[in-house]
Amino acid sequence: MQAILYCDKKAECIPMQDCPEALLPFCNVPLLTHLLTYLEKSGFQSAVLIAAEERIRRTLDGLHLQMPVRFVDSLASLRAEAPTLLLRRLCLPEWDMGELYALCKGSGVKLSAPDGSPAEAELHPTGSALLEPKETAALRLSHFRHADTPAAYRKLQQEMLLSGKSARRIGEGVHIGQGASVDRTSILGNDCIIGAKAVLEGCVLGDGVQVGEGAVLKDCVVCRHALVDRDAHLTGGVVPEGSVLPPHARYTQTRDLLVLPEDGICGGLSRWNTAETALQAGAAMVSLGSRLAVGYSHPAGEGLALAAAAGAVSQGARVWQTGACALSQLLYAARLTGCDAVLWASGEETVQLLPFGAQGQALTQAQTMRLWRALDSGISDRIVRCGRFSDASGMLHLWEDENARQLPEGGLPEITVSCADPTLREAAQRLFSGGTGEKITLTLSEDGRSARAFSLEAGLLREEQLLLLAMLSFRDEPMALPEDFHPAAEDFAARNGCRVLRMHSPEFSPTAAQLYEKQAVCCDGVRLFVRVLRVLTERKLTLRQAASLLPKLCTVQRELSTSLTRQEVENLQNRNPEPSVKMTLPPQGRLVKLRVHADSMETAAELCGMWEKKLRHAEQG
Repeated sequence: MQAILYCDKKAECIPMQDCPEALLPFCNVPLLTHLLTYLEKSGFQSAVLIAAEERIRRTLDGLHLQMPVRFVDSLASLRAEAPTLLLRRLCLPEWDMGELYALCKGSGVKLSAPDGSPAEAELHPTGSALLEPKETAALRLSHFRHADTPAAYRKLQQEMLLSGKSARRIGEGVHIGQGASVDRTSILGNDCIIGAKAVLEGCVLGDGVQVGEGAVLKDCVVCRHALVDRDAHLTGGVVPEGSVLPPHARYTQTRDLLVLPEDGICGGLSRWNTAETALQAGAAMVSLGSRLAVGYSHPAGEGLALAAAAGAVSQGARVWQTGACALSQLLYAARLTGCDAVLWASGEETVQLLPFGAQGQALTQAQTMRLWRALDSGISDRIVRCGRFSDASGMLHLWEDENARQLPEGGLPEITVSCADPTLREAAQRLFSGGTGEKITLTLSEDGRSARAFSLEAGLLREEQLLLLAMLSFRDEPMALPEDFHPAAEDFAARNGCRVLRMHSPEFSPTAAQLYEKQAVCCDGVRLFVRVLRVLTERKLTLRQAASLLPKLCTVQRELSTSLTRQEVENLQNRNPEPSVKMTLPPQGRLVKLRVHADSMETAAELCGMWEKKLRHAEQG
C-alpha cells in the first residue's frame, strides 16, 4: 500500500505563516516526521510527497526510513499502482491501517473523522487513475461550499454584509422569476431558483435552493438543496438541507431566537448577539428549572453570559455564575450546586448561548419546546420575584483539587496539554506538570468534554479507547457509559473483571444516571485522563502496552436528510432493535445522524448502507 501526501499547505498561525504545515512542531518533532514514521510502522511500502519545498526535503534527509519516499510536483502524473491512501491535508490518521485494505476493492472511498467531519483523506484501489477533483467555476465561487450548519450560513451572511461587497451576495446560475423581490440583506448561493412573486427579506439560501411561486421568507436560513414550495410563509426559521417546506404552509409566528442543536440561542448573526436577546434567553431558561449555572469560554462571551444570568434572576431563579471556564468545568459547578440546567456562552468571533441539561446532555424534545415557547412569549417582560445571583468561580479551584487528589501516587509520564481554550489548557497543564518518562500529548476539546492521547510508541488513542482503559480503574462499582457507546464495552469489561451500566435516561435508569453524574468521565476529558493514568500506574503499563489490551473499535457516522418526524425515526429503530446502530434526529431538524459500531470498517459501512435503505423504505411507505 502506498501513501500520497500533499505538502503545499501553509500554516494559518500568524507568527508562522511562512512555514509549511508539514514542518509544524508536534511534541517538538515536525508533523510530517510523525506521519511518515507512523505510516512505515503500519505497513505502507512507499510514500509520495506532492509539492514539497526545499525545507521539507532537507528535513527528511536526517530520517532513516526503510520505506522509500519520492517527490513529485502534481498529482496528474501518478497512478495507483498499489492500494493508495491520499491525504489532501496532513494529519495523524485515526483509522486502523489494517482495515484500509478491505475498502480498496472497488471504487475510491472518502474517509471521515470519528465525529463525522471530513478528514480530506481518500482511498483508491490498485490501478485507478489519481485525478485532481473536478471543481467547476461555480463551485469555486460558491459562498457556502464549507457551510454545514445554520450558524455557518449566518456567519457567512454577516461577513458579506459587513464587507460591503454587495455584488457577491448572489451566486452563479441564479434565476429570479418575474415579480420576485430579494432585498439587499439576503444572500443567495449558486443555482438557486426563485419563483415568480416570491419575497425574500434578510434570508440566507444555500446552493441549489428552490423557492416556489408566491412564497414569502423573512429572516430565514434555507440550507442547500432544500425546497420551499409555492405560497409557503416562514418567518425567522430554518429549512434543513435537502428538506421540503410544503405548499401553503404558514409559520407566521416570529422566532428571532432559534433553539436548535446547531445554533443554541441567539444564533450567529450580530443583531441576535445583544444584551437584550441574551436577557430574554436567560429568562426563558427558567422554564427548565429554578437553579441555573452560567459560564463562558472566551472574554467575548462575558457580556452575553452576564445578561443571560440577569434575565434568569429576574424570573426568580437561583443563578451560579462561574466566569471563564470550559463546559466540563461548568458542569462540575452545576453538580456541586444542584442546578437543573446550564447555559454556556461559547465562541470568540460569533458567540453562541448553548443550553444543556444539568448533566451536559442535549435538551429533550419536551424541554426544547418549553424553552422555545418561553422565548416566543416575551417572558422577560413579566418579572415574578427577585432571584439570587451567586459567584461560582471559586468552585473551579475545587475541580482542580479534586482531580489532583485522584492522580496516582508515584511518577507520572511527561504530559503536554493541547487545548484551544487557554483557561482549561493552563489548568490541565498545572495538574499534570512535573512528570518524567514517556512523553504523552493530551488533546482536550475546547469545551473540555472529550480527550485524546498521543505518544510516538502508542500512536493516537481516541476517546472511546481511553474510556475502555478508564474502565479498569472502577473496581467497586460499574462504569456508567452512554447508551450509544460501542457494544465492545461489555465484552471488554467481562474479560477484565469489570462491569458496565448503560446510561439511558434519568427516568429510565436512575442508578445509571447517578453514576454517570458522579463519575463524570464521559463529559470531562481531564477526569477521564486522570483515570487512565491511574490504570497505567497501578498496572505498571506504558501507553503502548495499554493500547495493546484494547479491542478494535470502528465507528462510522453519517448524516442523512429525511422527511420522517423524530417519533417516526424512533419507532423505526424500536421495530428493528440493533445495539450497534443508533439514529438520532434533532427536535426541529430533518437530518438523521446515523452512528454504527462494528469490528471492522467494512462491516460498519455495510450496516450504514442497510439502515439507509430501511430509512428510505420507511419514507415511501
